[in-house]
Amino acid sequence: MAGTTPKVKAFLICDQVIRSTDGKYSIIGIFRRVHAPQFPVFHARFGVYVMLGEMNGAYDLTIEFTDPVEGATLGKAELRGLKHSKPLEDFETGINLPGLQFPKEGTFEIHLSANGDLLHVDTLQAIKVDTPPGPPPEAT
Repeated sequence: MAGTTPKVKAFLICDQVIRSTDGKYSIIGIFRRVHAPQFPVFHARFGVYVMLGEMNGAYDLTIEFTDPVEGATLGKAELRGLKHSKPLEDFETGINLPGLQFPKEGTFEIHLSANGDLLHVDTLQAIKVDTPPGPPPEAT
């Protein structure tokens, strides 16, 4: 059973997603921009929280991080074999990745797909910033 097309209710980019023993999710460090003095840069902590509604069936979810200018995939996460048969109950999940490399300054896209159908596209900015000045020299 392929399933109905889910509706995206929440899609948050963050440093980390934590699920407690009582099933509640904590989303730590929501962000929309990565600042770096130079590129490429590695952003060590990267998570995505997703809430979907109207799910009824079997699903393979894919989250893909892309450079739309170059057409390159920077990272990909898959959740295969999900089954959800309660369309009135929202489905929640959190995915923590080991990190992402941003090759250059620019706008990057995060695509969420279910069973190969694109559900949602979000963007993330990688911005070059001046290196902050170091501490003042100590008086002698």
